[in-house]
Amino acid sequence: MKNNLIVVLSGEIGAGKSTLATNLAQNFGFKILKTRDALRFYSKHFKKQSHEDERMFLQRVGEQMDKRTNGLWVVEFFQKCILENDKTILDSLRIQEQIESFRQSFGYQNVIHVYLNASERTLEIRHFERNQLPLDDLQSIQEYKLYKSNPTEHKVKELIKDADLVIDTDRLSPHDNTIRVASFLRLLPKIHNELVDVIIGGQFGSEGKGQISAYLSPEYDCLVRVGGPNAGHKVYEFPEPMTFHLLPSGVRRAPNAKIIIGPGAVLSLKVILEEINKFGIMPDRLYIDELATIISEKDIKEEAKLDKIGSTKQGVGAATANNLFLYRLTEDKQHKAKNCPQLKQYITSAHIEYEKLYASNKRILLEGTQGSMLSLHHGIYPYVTSRDTSVSGCISEAGISPRRIRKIIMVTRTYPIRVQSPKDGTSGPFSRMGDNIELTLEDISKRSRIPLEDIQSIEITSTTKRQRRIAEFNWGIFRESCELNSPTDIALTFTDYLDIENRKARRYDQLSKATTKFIDEVERCSGVPVSLIATHFNHRAIIDRRNWI
Repeated sequence: MKNNLIVVLSGEIGAGKSTLATNLAQNFGFKILKTRDALRFYSKHFKKQSHEDERMFLQRVGEQMDKRTNGLWVVEFFQKCILENDKTILDSLRIQEQIESFRQSFGYQNVIHVYLNASERTLEIRHFERNQLPLDDLQSIQEYKLYKSNPTEHKVKELIKDADLVIDTDRLSPHDNTIRVASFLRLLPKIHNELVDVIIGGQFGSEGKGQISAYLSPEYDCLVRVGGPNAGHKVYEFPEPMTFHLLPSGVRRAPNAKIIIGPGAVLSLKVILEEINKFGIMPDRLYIDELATIISEKDIKEEAKLDKIGSTKQGVGAATANNLFLYRLTEDKQHKAKNCPQLKQYITSAHIEYEKLYASNKRILLEGTQGSMLSLHHGIYPYVTSRDTSVSGCISEAGISPRRIRKIIMVTRTYPIRVQSPKDGTSGPFSRMGDNIELTLEDISKRSRIPLEDIQSIEITSTTKRQRRIAEFNWGIFRESCELNSPTDIALTFTDYLDIENRKARRYDQLSKATTKFIDEVERCSGVPVSLIATHFNHRAIIDRRNWI
């Protein structure tokens, strides 16, 4: 017989047994077995008396069955179901003989008796509230006293002496009590198990994170996205590439993976609904945290009016600022995802979903957006975005602990880009010292031998469709990103910009000598391996040198 975990609940009427059973079922996969169902089955052999309501009748049926079988009737009724499930919870047992029968049938180490306790006043109030009865209704009060005076019910409180765990349910919330029981049962996942891998941009965005994410995504059980619609991640598909603004880039490559959008995300309602529809995302697959921020039309207008740094004008910055200042101080919650009717079927708590994944040792891929040097705190201010785009900022937005992180893959281009400067301003320099050499697309075409028109079609921003600026690889910026993010691996992209012949490479030894020399330097500067190498933009464009999976 396999080791089944069997939790048997006991406690007086209104102690919170059914609530606890429901919470354990929802959060930890328990199968609920209700003794009421067994009572109704056996009640066919008894005649209901005229003065008895349903509860009184079933109480009497239970007493008679206990006398006939010495409490064995419950375990006999549910035995088959218990053997078919790894975790079951009995709601609820009423005498010592019933509990003992489970221990003898399934082993003392497999049966855990949890007694739920509460004060008499709390029990009474809960009974009346649950049945929507007025507390001063004389008939209801009399019925409650009859239920409590039942001989078996009256002795239930004696089971507290036998219990493996006693929970006082009138002191804390049902959620807190569930955590306490789950902790006792050792169901809570380890705080430090490393199940999350993070993809982060190492420069100014457009490093090719989407393609790397899509390539890796089939290895994961859950895909997480943060940021806002100002970041577009492009993934190769035939005949047309797919661009993801809010959903993770791997939703098509990993069709069975759950999707979580974290509490720090800033969402365009229009964009998220379009992507849900376009990619056929079902409600049982997508989980949007209730605290994610929704961009308003006012946010978009505010941002467009002030821009001098080449903003995407999606309203992300204004929505973030208003969330921090205006809405917080005025206690306005209408901009939160939980208050958006169109998203109601997707709303949840990301924390709860993560806990379920951790408990099952499921692997998670967190896809960061934009680039580390666009970080509000660590980038070249003021030519930055409205959030912290480093790995620390991304896991904070997602709601994931640093101790959960296994791998940090920093995606880096051979030639970094910035978005095109606005008419009356600049999108910013490529280095802190302002000494980096900016190139033209013609320069890249001559060096790589890629036709200019090909490069021009590539170097257009995914969101605003503006031409990009491009520059020499900056070693100082690269090293700073390494210090900021502590990557375990580098994903080097756009290696065809070093030599068009790299597009034909399917193995590392097929890359040009200049490319492998460049990779050697990247590894020396970062101190970590270049594990993924993107040679072009197609299905077979990534050379995988990882020693992990």
